[in-house]
Amino acid sequence: MKGSRKLSLLLRQKALAGTLFLLIGSGGRPTALPATQESLSAEEKETLQQAKDPEQQLKLWLGIAEGRLKDVILHTRKLDKANSAKTVSGFRTAVISAEDCVAKEQAGKNYKKLLTQLHKATKKYNFALLQALDKAAEDFRQYIQSAFEASQRVQDAAEIQMARFR
Repeated sequence: MKGSRKLSLLLRQKALAGTLFLLIGSGGRPTALPATQESLSAEEKETLQQAKDPEQQLKLWLGIAEGRLKDVILHTRKLDKANSAKTVSGFRTAVISAEDCVAKEQAGKNYKKLLTQLHKATKKYNFALLQALDKAAEDFRQYIQSAFEASQRVQDAAEIQMARFR
C-alpha cells in the first residue's frame, strides 16, 4: 500500500515537473499554437480543420508526427541542420497537439481508447528516436534529443492517466 502511494506521488510530481518545464520554456503561452502555423502545410491545416471527430483528429496528428519523425531521422542522417530544426519543431507540435486532442476528450466515452492510441504511438516514436540517437552525429543529437524529450513527456503523461484506469 505504501509503495503504491509513493509511486503515485512520484508520477504526479513527474507530470507536474514536465508541465512546469513546458510552461516556463514557452513563457506561459500554449506551446502548440505558434509552431502549428509554421510547421504545417496548407493541406494539413485544412484537413485538421475539417476533422471534427476526436478520433479523426488524433489519427491526423499522429500521422503528422510520424511523417515528421521520419523527416527528423532523414535530415539528421543527411547532416542538414536547417531542415532538422524545422522538422523537430513540427514533430514536437504534432505530438503535443495529439496530447491536447486526447485531453479535450477526458470526460468523453472514447477517452481510454484515445489515450491508449496516444501511448502506443509515443512509445513507438521513442524507440525510433533512441535508435536514431545512437547513430546520429554528435552535432545532430540535440535535434533528436529535443524530439525525444517532447515525446517522452507525452508518453509519461499518458502512462500516468492510464494508471488511473487500472
